[in-house]
Amino acid sequence: MTCSNLKYSNLEEYSDLLAKNAQKASKTLRTLPGEKRSAVLNRVAQILRERKPEILAANKIDLEAAAGKLDDSKMDRLTLNDARIEAMAKGAEEIASFADPLNKVLESRELKNGIKISRIAVPIGSVFFIFESRPNVTIDGACLCFKAGNAVILRGGKESLNSAKCLAGIFHEALAEEGIDQDAVQLVTETSHDLVGMLLQRNDCLDLVIPRGGERLIRAVVEQSKIPVIKHFNGICHVYVDKSADMDKAVNILINAKTQRTGVCNAMECVIIDRHIDAATTKKLIDCLADRGVELFGNKDAQSHDSRIKDIGDDSNYHHEYLALKASVKFVDNVAEACDHIEKNSSRHTEAVVAEDTSVQDYFVANVDSSSVMVNASTRFADGGEYGLGAEVGISTDKLHARGPMGVESLCSYKWILRGNGQVRA
Repeated sequence: MTCSNLKYSNLEEYSDLLAKNAQKASKTLRTLPGEKRSAVLNRVAQILRERKPEILAANKIDLEAAAGKLDDSKMDRLTLNDARIEAMAKGAEEIASFADPLNKVLESRELKNGIKISRIAVPIGSVFFIFESRPNVTIDGACLCFKAGNAVILRGGKESLNSAKCLAGIFHEALAEEGIDQDAVQLVTETSHDLVGMLLQRNDCLDLVIPRGGERLIRAVVEQSKIPVIKHFNGICHVYVDKSADMDKAVNILINAKTQRTGVCNAMECVIIDRHIDAATTKKLIDCLADRGVELFGNKDAQSHDSRIKDIGDDSNYHHEYLALKASVKFVDNVAEACDHIEKNSSRHTEAVVAEDTSVQDYFVANVDSSSVMVNASTRFADGGEYGLGAEVGISTDKLHARGPMGVESLCSYKWILRGNGQVRA
């Protein structure tokens, strides 16, 4: 059920039902056979394709209601089409095809006292997943959590509620056909922020919170939650073009990283250029962005290289996520200075270096402290699907316990199993 059929008289009662239902469902999921979990996901994919007109009709309601209220990047995230529905279906099938992540022996050995010890993968338990705008995350998040044996409470933005209800209903249909507790996937249908605050206090029932959205949302969750939070902060991604770079590669990478899709967290937000690159080539690097409508900003040093670069006032604007056809430009003396700039301004999401000099590549890889580092490749590859993880519940900019694109294995924990023969500790 989406929980719209739950009987409650106030938000406190509703939040209590959601939390307890998730905890209850998580106990049954931890022992549900892997084949059963995969069967549900394959059925989800099938129903998604069968219900495409219904999904698009629900999404149309959301898009019409949001028209004029959301910027272009958010409208893009809200939009479903044939290709994105097919991507959801393929994502569900791909996750279904993965080896069962549970009960996998991560390590084993025998202790000196004869006890056999092993560490095995287990579900986290119950997950509260908060996301904005993208209705496809309803399916992606549910599939990943379910494959890893976790119950999940999904709370999307109010702008995508009709789409999310339709998609959650499809997942529930697949659960019902397999005789599985439908509370394994619950969709929050109340849009009150107070309800979110109540659920964030339920560390007695919920084991993990994953907020996926803007920095404002994530900071609010972190400040309120009594439950451990995996953070997905903004994507201030950099591309550094070294003097040793193959400039044809550099041009293609810059165009792709900035313009292939602007409203996503792995899009480039700042290009860093080695000032030792000759003026004609530097112009070529700026041209490839400006000619495609990218508005460029930089400090006075950057402006001295090209008049199309607009004044940002001071260097604080380098720590900015545009999510639009806009980018910052920074000039540096070498790879060490590029890494220093990234250290100061990055959100620890994804950075790229374009260089043929292997010593520059190695320095960049060793000194950049972000969840993904690209060498001669676009930042746009920072994605769970591209990494072979299937869909993702987000890209963690934390270091514990998951980092980077979060697939099925990132939604597992572990426990120790000791098998003895009557041993006692002296």
